[in-house]
Amino acid sequence: MPLVLCIDDDKTSLALRKLLLETKGYTVLTATSGVSGIEIVRNMHCDAVVLDFQMPHMDGEQVTRILRRETPWLPIILLSGSGAVPSSLLTMVDEHLPKGSADLLDSLDRILQQLTSRGLGSAA
Repeated sequence: MPLVLCIDDDKTSLALRKLLLETKGYTVLTATSGVSGIEIVRNMHCDAVVLDFQMPHMDGEQVTRILRRETPWLPIILLSGSGAVPSSLLTMVDEHLPKGSADLLDSLDRILQQLTSRGLGSAA
């Protein structure tokens, strides 16, 4: 099954997202900070990242910039609770959804299918 990393400083949101994705068959790792999430990507083969935008110390834009530099093929779905996401960040992520969106599963499935059809990742 595809390995999805969820990064969010809100532990409740993180636990709910993990449960939802695991219920649909995904293997899920979690990180409560951008720094720990980046370390996981460096040490594990993740198939996708679901990333919160607003986090202390290192926000979603900073995390995205590092991930794009180090793993440019890795799909990133950005979640935000506000509409104040910089347009420069939106061009770097594969998808942007409001936190709590019912579209997360569909978006993740679609992105991973595209990755597999290009011969990247292990989403098959």
